[in-house]
Amino acid sequence: MPTVLIFQCVLSAIVGIFALGDPEGLLPLALFLILPVVVFQAATAFHAFLIAFTYYAVGARAVPGIIAGFFPGLSWVECIAIWAVHAGLLALVWALFHRPPGYGEAQRALRALLLFIVLSVPPVGLFHWGSPLVASGLFYPGLQIYGVLLMAALFIALITFRRSYMVSGTSVAALVLVSLGANLTYSTPPRPEGWHAMSLELGKSPSVWSDEMLAKRQAMVAIAREELQSGAKVVIFPESAAGSNLRPQLDLWQGLAQEAVERGGTILVGQETWNEARSGFQNALIGFGAEVEDNAVFASSIVPMPMGEWKLGFEKGAELNIFGSNIYELAGTRFSILMCYEDFLLWAHPGLLLGKADLLISVANQWPSSGTSSETFQDTSRHALARLAGVALLTAKNR
Repeated sequence: MPTVLIFQCVLSAIVGIFALGDPEGLLPLALFLILPVVVFQAATAFHAFLIAFTYYAVGARAVPGIIAGFFPGLSWVECIAIWAVHAGLLALVWALFHRPPGYGEAQRALRALLLFIVLSVPPVGLFHWGSPLVASGLFYPGLQIYGVLLMAALFIALITFRRSYMVSGTSVAALVLVSLGANLTYSTPPRPEGWHAMSLELGKSPSVWSDEMLAKRQAMVAIAREELQSGAKVVIFPESAAGSNLRPQLDLWQGLAQEAVERGGTILVGQETWNEARSGFQNALIGFGAEVEDNAVFASSIVPMPMGEWKLGFEKGAELNIFGSNIYELAGTRFSILMCYEDFLLWAHPGLLLGKADLLISVANQWPSSGTSSETFQDTSRHALARLAGVALLTAKNR
């Protein structure tokens, strides 16, 4: 293997390890500036594939263990195969659009633009976590969809940069100045008063028919009552926190719903809501209280986790809703809801990136990835999305 290629793969691995590794500061997102440049500096399409594969494989290094925990019936060979195939398919897209230096900068710029489009929208976008465009949350805070476009433009300018190529050099300078201006003028918006997101450490959901699930629901009702009594307007629980509606136990929630109405509050609880035919379910938030229909679906996932929840049509699972909206309003506040896997995606939030929301709420069930690099990556990605959109962030997650 050529020494240059080894060095390029090492740089790619560094990006995969560290770029999404700081949920609070976001500064390591700057490492994403390396990835497109290194891939497009590759001598051949195969080398570009290896460099991109290294990034996705190293970045998703926790995935085989997560799959094994989520699907205990699968062997380690199968778990590793799923991880490798996913990384390989994403890397293949980079290889298809790659052109080496000297091919023609205009052609390379066009191919880079097409690469980002293909990776960022369905069908490939359904499976594309860890997009370099997430770095727009660091470089262009508050600029929403324009920040994504500026980030893509910066990547393209860096890919085509040559000392003798005046256009790309001027473009890089201009885009850096815009980034400095955006960061100097940006301030984190305050969270709305009375909105409480409850992060829990309940682990894997027990059987819906078990006494443990009953106790879990009773504990959430008690927490919600305490929050309402402390003046909360909206209380949000994590994804799937209430199990499924196959055993609704409405008597547990009716008293809470009445108290919420009396206090003018609303409770949102994660639940798998199965349809009457039991052929599929919505990965949903159900509502109780003042501004919602009790025990009805208030919001549902746009893109459930592929394979984990959305079974790609091969068996019963969560329903895909890519044309749905995730913009809602409660207590006079417009907000966008991310349901777990959607924390990793950009394209699934057009309303958020077009300025139609004042708050971002992330609800996630992260017990399979708890304590792994994937949990950190997800936390970083949702923070970057909120910063890019210029809105406050509330997170309700279960570990």
